[in-house]
Amino acid sequence: MSTSPPSALRPVRPGLGEQWSRLRRQYAVEGYLHGLGHAAAGRILSRNRNSKDWDDHIILDEVNRLAQRFALVPTEQLAAHSLRLREEVAAGRPFRELVSSAFALVREASKRLLGLYHHEVQILAGLAMCRGAVAEMATGEGKTLVQSLVAYALALPGKGVHVATANSYLAQRDQEFSAELFRFLGMSSALLPEQAPTHEKRRAYLADVTFGTGTEFGFDYLRDQLERFRVPGPRLGERFARVALELPPPGEAFLAQRGLAHAVLDEADSILIDEASTPLVIATKESGSHRHPAPFLVACDLVSHLREGVDYLPGEATKPPRLTETGESRIHSAEFVVPWNELCRPWKRYVENALSARYRFHRDVHYVVQEGKVVIVDEFTGRARAESSWKDGLHQAVEAKENLEIQAESQSAAGIARQRFYRLYENLCGMTGTALDSAGEFWEVFRMPVMTIPRHRPNQAKVLPTRVFVTDSAKIRAIVADIAARRSSGQPVLVGTRTIGNSERLSSELKSNGIPHAVINARQDAEEASIIASAGARGAVTIATNMAGRGTHISVGPNELECGGLHVIALEMEESRRIDLQLTGRSARQGQPGSNQTFLSADDFLLRRYLPLEAERLAAARADANGEVKGAAWESVFFKAQARAEKARYETRQGLLRHDEWLSETKRRL
Repeated sequence: MSTSPPSALRPVRPGLGEQWSRLRRQYAVEGYLHGLGHAAAGRILSRNRNSKDWDDHIILDEVNRLAQRFALVPTEQLAAHSLRLREEVAAGRPFRELVSSAFALVREASKRLLGLYHHEVQILAGLAMCRGAVAEMATGEGKTLVQSLVAYALALPGKGVHVATANSYLAQRDQEFSAELFRFLGMSSALLPEQAPTHEKRRAYLADVTFGTGTEFGFDYLRDQLERFRVPGPRLGERFARVALELPPPGEAFLAQRGLAHAVLDEADSILIDEASTPLVIATKESGSHRHPAPFLVACDLVSHLREGVDYLPGEATKPPRLTETGESRIHSAEFVVPWNELCRPWKRYVENALSARYRFHRDVHYVVQEGKVVIVDEFTGRARAESSWKDGLHQAVEAKENLEIQAESQSAAGIARQRFYRLYENLCGMTGTALDSAGEFWEVFRMPVMTIPRHRPNQAKVLPTRVFVTDSAKIRAIVADIAARRSSGQPVLVGTRTIGNSERLSSELKSNGIPHAVINARQDAEEASIIASAGARGAVTIATNMAGRGTHISVGPNELECGGLHVIALEMEESRRIDLQLTGRSARQGQPGSNQTFLSADDFLLRRYLPLEAERLAAARADANGEVKGAAWESVFFKAQARAEKARYETRQGLLRHDEWLSETKRRL
């Protein structure tokens, strides 16, 4: 194999949007140069070319040479080499001197056990992650194999490695995939069980490599902190005695985790950025119905009598509706009968929650109703989050709106911002297919540079021109016609939608046109992996909310490739460009042919929420008989709306982190 040229590892790019873009560029470049070390930074800047401190391509050459040596070693002796590496780490040999041997050993073991041999670009990705970077690898480039390289190398010191994924299905799949490999190399691996007793979790954490969801790792940390608070601290004499006898602190035996040493994040952007808008919170909750449901029901009825612009302001992109002075006076007047004796919070809060429930939170978009209960839908994955609930009475306001039984409220027992939790790890690294647009945030918050890894094979993706329509109905009709034409030729089609409601609306249109198809949304969560895996079959039509089934391989056969490969349709642009790229990146994997196209309309959520005046202007624009508007100028308007959305979300995440840090510092001083 030929070694990829140094120029293939290019520095990060800035994102979209004027001053916002310049800020991101500043952090991206700073993070890249500082995070890569002098050798790698010098290679990019054409300086220090002879430095051998840590150079990816020098180590890659070492891995290739060692791989030739390990290829001659009998299989039964490879495990002995692994044991020797662990002994050398325990003896204090530097990690830099061992990483090439570790990678070469895993590479050879993988070839013999799994029939899979790491490509050079996968070695480069693993080296970047071992330095604490986010490796951006295109979809289908084999991130699971890279994961085995990094997890093995970081597990050599024996402190434990947490491999965090976006969902439990991926965690189980990755653990099962690599279990035999780790076992052969003398290491243990385990799947972190969810909703399990502490002793079962502790058993998983004692393994060399523990696979689980990023959320579960965080919740277990919070549970351990609560356990520590429950156990009284030792008196001074007891403390010295425990140190002298090398005994663990009291209560440690009841903890699940043994520390936060190394974390390897699959789909790092989803875990560190998308999910970071909501903190990790452990709540206590009474079972059964709410003791005082009347205020929620009265507030739900009351808001139907309030006047927009007079009694309340409808809110903005990131701000909920709020009462005006006139509205506050009115809701406290004798016009409405308020159950004052049953209030648990100010009456104004009940009414503003009811306004949010009515005008901001929509069924089959933000939540679904399952078995008579409101279940939150994750806006980035389309997954139902049955264990989550909105706080401060908002969840009960939505239940009142849906005429459901009002459930008891939950009380926060412990919480932490996701960003602050992951910064507790001694070493943090990750990989994803879309990291460049968030390179600045990765460095600013986590001090993690982003490295773009070249593809193993050239990209054959065909990006078709974006089509813009004046109404959503015209857009849906055009999509149905496009699907019908492609299906008749045998080309498989995958349609990505932002909400459950949109997926079901498109499904209804396809049914009325006699087009068979499969739908993946939060209602079919258990089946999504098998459904998405078959999306590449001849003539298959699959509708998926957002990134449902993310990480699942879509197999496309030779006959389908002759028809153009998998075609991906984006029903609308998302609030994050990375999510758009994740969807379109599902086609043309591993150098295969494929195509993608985006359909937009004046009724799209992104435009209506962030640029409402432009949405009205597009709705009134001159269109052809099919309702389509010509010209690329409108696409730039959507990009502008997307940049506004990304900036708003960034500010929300930063505000949450600052508040969490302030709260932590305040508690520490007390």
